[in-house]
Amino acid sequence: MKSNALVVIVLTMLALSCEEPTPIPHVLIEDLDSTYAPVKAKSTDDYEGIIPGIDAKVIDYTMPNPYQHVEQLFRDSTVSPSWDEAEFPNAKVFIVFFKNFQWEVADRNKEKIASYIDFPIRIAKDKNSFLRDFDSIFSPEFVLEIADQDPSEIYRDKKGAMIGHDGQVWFKMKKGRYRIIEINI
Repeated sequence: MKSNALVVIVLTMLALSCEEPTPIPHVLIEDLDSTYAPVKAKSTDDYEGIIPGIDAKVIDYTMPNPYQHVEQLFRDSTVSPSWDEAEFPNAKVFIVFFKNFQWEVADRNKEKIASYIDFPIRIAKDKNSFLRDFDSIFSPEFVLEIADQDPSEIYRDKKGAMIGHDGQVWFKMKKGRYRIIEINI
């Protein structure tokens, strides 16, 4: 009798050791009230925001920009001339510059933004006046407009490249560097 029980125990242990363990789900159980409602599980992975490193558009800088030499039709039916017509020799290099500008605006880096400007401009005669008026120029609404600009839909013409719905910031290549030539608030 003892040997039969021992065989059953050994076989049971062998059978259990051969099965893969059931994974334990990572869920949070909500508090239960006094009713007999079924238990609801809430996933811990409920983030619906944007993760810049993961959700960002990937730009292949080894390939030429498809609109470098031809016009581009935007989603709002605006037709933008080629980057060549705006005298931007490499659109992808400018887009990298523009993305850096967006980050500097988001970080409110006054000095770096001032270094991008070709003074004098209409709203500031020099760097000191720009730095003094920075907070009134870069209001939260203006910063949001700059942050929302899609780099693939930057309007350009003979004057340069323009962002914003009403030409808030204009860029131009001057002496081999991309510069801000106008800010309209």
